[in-house]
Amino acid sequence: MRRKRATSAAAVAAGCEAFLHGTLAEYWERQGFTVPVWAWTNLLAHGSVEQIADSAFRPPRSRRIVRSWRIARSYMANELLEVTDGPRQLLAMQSDVLIPLELEMATLPAVRQWSPRQWVDAVDFAIRSQPTRTDY
Repeated sequence: MRRKRATSAAAVAAGCEAFLHGTLAEYWERQGFTVPVWAWTNLLAHGSVEQIADSAFRPPRSRRIVRSWRIARSYMANELLEVTDGPRQLLAMQSDVLIPLELEMATLPAVRQWSPRQWVDAVDFAIRSQPTRTDY
């Protein structure tokens, strides 16, 4: 029983770490879970400039359904890098826009049925609707 609890605790800790580092979609894929729509926002909301840039330029190598989500996320990673100028603006965009958007998406039942295109439209609208912050 103690071993089972330790394994469960380690799995919870690994999931939390993946969430906070922006790698939740990849973590859940490796675990064999279906990645919910909102989780494709996780990299954009929590990833570093380097992680986001890597996603923007890395060709997807996954199953067909997942590939379309990776293409959508790669597109939005590129768009995010275009509207932010370096780590400070990225952090501001993440805290002001992307983290709240990620949490909102996680709570809205309709989001579960979204296509990659609907997700792109929502994320794109959110990041482009914000005034550029230069006070950082």
